[in-house]
Amino acid sequence: MSGNNTHRQIKYCLLILLCGFTCELTASCATGTSFEKIFDLIYSQQFHEASLELNSSENELDRWEYHILSLDLIWWETLSGSTREDYKRFDSALKDYTSDLKNARDPDKLEELITLSYSFRLGAIKGNLIPIMPDFLKINHLIQHFDTAGLDPARQEIFKIYLALFNIGKSKLLFNNSRIKEEAVEILESNLNSPYHVYQTISRYFLSKIYLEVSPSPARAKIYCEQLCSACLSSAKPGQLIA
Repeated sequence: MSGNNTHRQIKYCLLILLCGFTCELTASCATGTSFEKIFDLIYSQQFHEASLELNSSENELDRWEYHILSLDLIWWETLSGSTREDYKRFDSALKDYTSDLKNARDPDKLEELITLSYSFRLGAIKGNLIPIMPDFLKINHLIQHFDTAGLDPARQEIFKIYLALFNIGKSKLLFNNSRIKEEAVEILESNLNSPYHVYQTISRYFLSKIYLEVSPSPARAKIYCEQLCSACLSSAKPGQLIA
């Protein structure tokens, strides 16, 4: 098999996994909380159902959970639509959430980090490299002064993932700095031993993308991709997989 064919197969597998994350997420979310259910609906691209569930569950969710799910829902709707109006809607929602955080008496630092990351990613997708530099500097400052001691284990895992992804972006801006990139890979690899299956899955997904797009190594990308496929197949219930 040629290298190009291997590369295409891995990319196709990652696309299927991105759209089909729910088989692993559903299996790993034994408690069936509102947060997990909405997250599941968003990643299966059932946006209308996710919106209804989000609105009806607002009182059951922590404030930061509601905030992040709302942003995540609009983010994936935007990527699915990709029209100018979709991006304007997300940009408007992002500005509202940023304003709310600024006006909060004691803003949640993790929430602030995630919101800034969305802003940075949106600018990167648009190719606005100069305008996103303030977001980059804010994220860098926030991470350097972040105190994870007060976070519960699950939120510590979320922070580690965002730290790794930021380091990948940072390495690109610093002319593919190998040391920073290696640190990011080490963080994601450490998450493979996480007790939270969702974070194991997300880490494998991004490791696959790193070895496919950032530090091309189709053989390594294939390993993580096959692990993801194996996890999905082994944890899916009858009817969850579409032939």
